[in-house]
Amino acid sequence: MLASSIGWILVVSGIATAAAGLGAFLATGPLLRMAFGVDRPEPATTFFARHWGLLILAVGALVIYSAYAPSARLPILVAGSVEKAAVVAMIFFGPLKRTLAMTGIAAMDGLFTILYVVYLVAG
Repeated sequence: MLASSIGWILVVSGIATAAAGLGAFLATGPLLRMAFGVDRPEPATTFFARHWGLLILAVGALVIYSAYAPSARLPILVAGSVEKAAVVAMIFFGPLKRTLAMTGIAAMDGLFTILYVVYLVAG
């Protein structure tokens, strides 16, 4: 069943990922405040958060691309799964005090990771 639905799953999860990355790039201050409780980010923090946003945007765009390019799915979904699993691990086991927004980010990335891995293992 997952294999027959993977196209739209990749499009939806890719759009969500890309939109989050774009939001992190364009609205870095509000994101840092809402998600991580950072009121006055240092310039280096803002720089790295924007960079992170662009990387997340790129991962989302690649996931969308993989919906239409089955031959590219394996490396893209492996990379996407590793990135998303790392975010989940850092949020749940890292040193930062977890916020509600961070928990939501981890829940979505965890769900996407599970879907990608199940699809890859079943394939």
